Amino acid sequence: MRPEHIAGLEKALLHSGGTHSLRDVADQITQGDAQLWAEESAVLVTQIVETPKMRILHFWLAAGEMDEVITLTEKVIKWGSKNGCERATLTGRKGWERALASTDWEPELVLMGRNITDGQGQEATDHTDIRTGSSEPGVR
Repeated sequence: MRPEHIAGLEKALLHSGGTHSLRDVADQITQGDAQLWAEESAVLVTQIVETPKMRILHFWLAAGEMDEVITLTEKVIKWGSKNGCERATLTGRKGWERALASTDWEPELVLMGRNITDGQGQEATDHTDIRTGSSEPGVR
């Protein structure tokens, strides 16, 4: 992988809610839980998502020259189809809607995020489970 691919993936990770580091992504690729696709000026990371009704090719991370990213996306979709995927999804910033407007991609859902801890892994406020009266999560 080229240095600009690494820098691009690190930048993409900054916009993904802080869920993974580059090392985490590399580990998932090594373990076979994600796939890495790279060309001269584009890099993608995908995941296969198994649902009860279908197998989905999910585009997780992307970086590079937009035209080449879109071209690589189409190649990866063909791979996904040959490997039993019936559908493709992606998560990304709003700019992807505009970039993919002339393709078969269509907006379907809105993904929203919100921090619910105090930044140190602690719940931001005390709570009581209204079902059980317990202040311990998951206690029944």
